[in-house]
Amino acid sequence: MTPMNILMVSSEVFPYAKSGGLADVLPKLAEALDKRGHRVKIVMPRYYGITRYLLDKHPAPLGIPMGDQEYWVGVYSTLIPGTRVEVYFLDHEQLFGRDGIYSEAGGPEFPDNVLRFGLLSRGAFQLAKMLNWFPDILQAHDWPAAPALAYLKSLESAGPFRKTKGVFTIHNLGYQGIFSQDQFKYLGLDPSDETRLGFSYHGGINFLQAALVCAHGISTVSPGYGEEILQPELGFAMDGLLNLKKNVLAGILNGMDYDIWNPKTDQLLPFLYDENNLEGKAKNKAALQELAGFSQTPGVPLIGMVSRLVTQKGFAHLVENDGEALRKICALPAQIIILGTGEKHIEKKLSDLALELPHLQVFIRYNEKTSHLIEAGSDFFLMPSLYEPCGLTQMYALSYGTIPIVSPTGGLKDTVVDRGKNPKTATGYYFPIPLTGTGMVETLAKATKVYRLQPKVHRAMILRGMALRFDWESAGRHYEEYFLSLP
Repeated sequence: MTPMNILMVSSEVFPYAKSGGLADVLPKLAEALDKRGHRVKIVMPRYYGITRYLLDKHPAPLGIPMGDQEYWVGVYSTLIPGTRVEVYFLDHEQLFGRDGIYSEAGGPEFPDNVLRFGLLSRGAFQLAKMLNWFPDILQAHDWPAAPALAYLKSLESAGPFRKTKGVFTIHNLGYQGIFSQDQFKYLGLDPSDETRLGFSYHGGINFLQAALVCAHGISTVSPGYGEEILQPELGFAMDGLLNLKKNVLAGILNGMDYDIWNPKTDQLLPFLYDENNLEGKAKNKAALQELAGFSQTPGVPLIGMVSRLVTQKGFAHLVENDGEALRKICALPAQIIILGTGEKHIEKKLSDLALELPHLQVFIRYNEKTSHLIEAGSDFFLMPSLYEPCGLTQMYALSYGTIPIVSPTGGLKDTVVDRGKNPKTATGYYFPIPLTGTGMVETLAKATKVYRLQPKVHRAMILRGMALRFDWESAGRHYEEYFLSLP
């Protein structure tokens, strides 16, 4: 097989910039494809927090034409350690030199995001020309990179990119990049292209819709989510278009990084452990209880959550009716610790409930060390998502011997086996659908009863989960096969 040149375009890449799981996927997928012999380059903005002096500066600036204007950007690069994968950063202080990726913390989205991410997308082509390196596959990740596929079909359809296949990878269909119609001019495209390339959307423009129209192929981050987005309930008004292109739609499960998320080697944990000796897990639970201010009462299960505190993640059901579900869960009895940030009204309600309920602790922040301790020290990990394209935290929980209790949606049902349906192979529990506060309480009551009264059954579930592997090697192979299959 001839190695492919693959150019990935993304608004965020870990560890340089991150707001969600998208950032974690990019370097690991690129590394997996690199190990299979392909040449991979990634292009992203250089935000304010990305330090220039740690990067290699290219001697000449890069001109990016955007209609009747040309923007000049600096170009920096670095290698992902241990790979040949190069990450390129486009440096434009006025557009990218900000603390936030899409907005300032907690504020509205930047009003010039159309221009910002249009420049990133068009800049990917100019960068390839500057390097005299042309991709066989251009992979655009989520709505900020969507214009790249429109440029591939229009301004860059001839010349050195004429054989390039454009792939749009959906990490979350719920975020589409919808803007007012008067913003279209900033993309530097002909006015007639607004309709032809699929941008027109209810009197405005929709980046994601344009990517679906223009892409040669469409992938998403789990087989389950690939099926769900074809239905109106989770298609976010794109299900009709996705069904038209379902012959080139692939659901490929993300892997997880076992170099970072491994209880045998995790230096962020106070105590290490493995499936042969779970004593360290019990010690981590005690450390987590101490951090949360909980009593170390024998037989009381500890439930952890690390999540964005938003409606999509099921928090509306937890806090509705003055936190009725959370109150009943605490009364099982059980201890609950929640880490994350999100919608302000959910943050406030959770914080108020934590002041009232001694078995509930809420940290309105994100802290990497605390997140690792929650994954390792909890007995159960809660993910009552309304939808979940892939999910990584349930994979982390399984690796750490923490039993996930999840909604059977998207990647959650691809990675967690429900005890109610498959007791001999179970690794977790499913909430009933449709999700309700009552259903959540009933499922947690069943799970905590097994924890208290059937410790051998509970331990067997722990060990099955720890034995699983969701590796990037497999994901890389599936992406390779998918790229090669594109017409």
